[in-house]
Amino acid sequence: MTDLAERRRSLERTAVILLVGYALVFAVVCSGIIVAGWFAGVLEDHAERFFWAGGVLAFLNVAVLANAVVPGGENDGRAVARMRVLITLGLVLFVAAPAIVIGSLIADFYG
Repeated sequence: MTDLAERRRSLERTAVILLVGYALVFAVVCSGIIVAGWFAGVLEDHAERFFWAGGVLAFLNVAVLANAVVPGGENDGRAVARMRVLITLGLVLFVAAPAIVIGSLIADFYG
């Protein structure tokens, strides 16, 4: 097996782990918000905009990580390049989306 094929298998495994991990993080954050009784209709206008921006980023992250998991064809080089870009973007969104949502709830609470 070539070095590129091994790298591809490693990235595929990483993408699956990130997708499952993000699904769990997303479920925990959404559950916490629902249990606490928060929803966008009760937030002040400035906090609500950030809440929805974080929600859109979270949805976008699910799409990005799911796209990274989809098989990339026979060409290992192209698949590795595609997965590296998608995983990097997914990691950025992995941190940004929950931070924005939780930050908007904190801003609304103290604002």
